[in-house]
Amino acid sequence: MDKIKDQLDVIKISGKDAETFIQGQITNDITLVSGEKKSIYTGYCSPKGRLLAFFFIAKIETNYFLFCPPCISNSISKRLAMYILRSDVKITCSPKNVDYFLVDKNNLQKLPNSLISIPETKMQTTLNHDKSVSITMLNGIKSYFFIFGDKKETLRLFDKIYTTKPKTNPYSWNEIHIENIIPNIFHETQDLFIPQSLNLDLINAINFKKGCYTGQEVVARTHYLGKAKRRMYLGHVEQENRPKLGSNILVNDEKVGSLVNFYKQKHNVFKILVELRIEKVDANPNLNGYEIHSLTMQP
Repeated sequence: MDKIKDQLDVIKISGKDAETFIQGQITNDITLVSGEKKSIYTGYCSPKGRLLAFFFIAKIETNYFLFCPPCISNSISKRLAMYILRSDVKITCSPKNVDYFLVDKNNLQKLPNSLISIPETKMQTTLNHDKSVSITMLNGIKSYFFIFGDKKETLRLFDKIYTTKPKTNPYSWNEIHIENIIPNIFHETQDLFIPQSLNLDLINAINFKKGCYTGQEVVARTHYLGKAKRRMYLGHVEQENRPKLGSNILVNDEKVGSLVNFYKQKHNVFKILVELRIEKVDANPNLNGYEIHSLTMQP
C-alpha cells in the first residue's frame, strides 16, 4: 500500500465538540458526514478565501478523518489546533492505528457480504461488519472505492482482496482524482486558488446554506455576485521534464492560470489539471512553452 501512503495522509479529529469545530473551518457541511451514509469533499480556506487544503472527510463512530497530501498534513494539523481554544477537541496527525487503500468494484466484490456492504452511489459510505472500517464509493466515471479504518481490520480486508504477491495497491489516489477532474492542494499551491476556480461548487464540496466558516465571505461573494471567472480543466502536455506544481499557464506570455496537479501518463506525456481564466481556454494556453491539449471540464 506504499503508493497511496506517498500521496495521502490523515488527520483525526475527535472529542465532544469535533463536529461544531470542523463546521467552522470548512466549505462543506460536516453534518452531512455519517459513517453509515455519506462522506464528503471539502475545502479549507484562509481568511482571504483561498484554499489551504482540500479534504476527503469520512467518519467512524464519533471520530472524523480528514485526508490530504502528506506535504501539508502536519502544518494543517497545527493550524487547525490554533482554533481549538476551550473546545473539547483532539487533533491527531497520522494516527498509527489507521490504514487505508483503494480498490475497484470487481476486486471489492471478492469480499463476502458477511464482511462488508458495498456502497451503490457516489460518495455513499458503508461500514464493515464490526463498524471499524469505512468503505466509500468515490466520485468519478469508473467505480473506485476508498477503504480505511482500524489498521488490523483494514489490512485483513486488503489481504483478502489482493491475494497475489507482491501485495501492493495498484491504484493511485492522485491519478483517479485527476482523471475525474477533482483537485488537490499541495504545499506549492496553498493560498493560490479560491474554491470555485477549482470547481468545488461543481463537485458538491461547497455548501452555501451552512453557517460561518473561515473565508466564507469571499466564497459567498463569488457565488452570489456572478459567475466564476476561472475554472479548472483536465488536459495533457507532451514534455520531457516533470512539471512543477503552481507553474504559470501562459497565452502569448500573459499569465492566464496555474498548474494544479499532474501525473505522468506515459513517456513524455503528462495528464494535468489547470486553473484557467475561462475566456482563455480556446486561446492555445501553454505550460513551459508546451501546448496544452484536449482541455475538458466537468459536464
